[in-house]
Amino acid sequence: MKTLEKLILLLSLMTLSFLIVGCTTLAEKQTEPRGSPPVITRSFASEELSHNEAWKIYLEANDPDGDMRKIVAVSSRGRRGSRVKYVGIKKGDGAKLFGYLDFMIWSGIGTERNEWGELTLTLFIRDKGGNTSNRVVFPLALSPGVKQGPPPSPFETAQLRKLGSTWVNLALRPPSGRDGKD
Repeated sequence: MKTLEKLILLLSLMTLSFLIVGCTTLAEKQTEPRGSPPVITRSFASEELSHNEAWKIYLEANDPDGDMRKIVAVSSRGRRGSRVKYVGIKKGDGAKLFGYLDFMIWSGIGTERNEWGELTLTLFIRDKGGNTSNRVVFPLALSPGVKQGPPPSPFETAQLRKLGSTWVNLALRPPSGRDGKD
């Protein structure tokens, strides 16, 4: 019996060792980026916007491997947490992006007459190889009646096209806790 118990223990240890080594190797392979990361070369967004208006985020980006997959948009408002949204990149745009995103901010019913200070949007791009681009950060102040100005060069061209759109419900509340009615 002792020999059988030793054999079972030995086989169990070998199986466990194999599983640990195999899982570690698999995990390492899944987390190691492959290829070159994308690079956001230019970006622009207005710093002030009226409530419930589409915020245009202008981007130019390149990826030497041509495998850009999605734009990641992280929106936050102070210490109230953040929201993550993804915009898929069309097949033909994997090597070069040049255009704009419509980013809709829904601030809630009855809130359009109030101001809330700054929001922040952080954008970066992920590619199929697991790489991420540099991050670009855009502050935004929501103010009644403000219109976005035209973008700077090179984004003012007629060749500019829409890359996609997303939205976030920030469930904004007036700073004093009022219900938004003056």
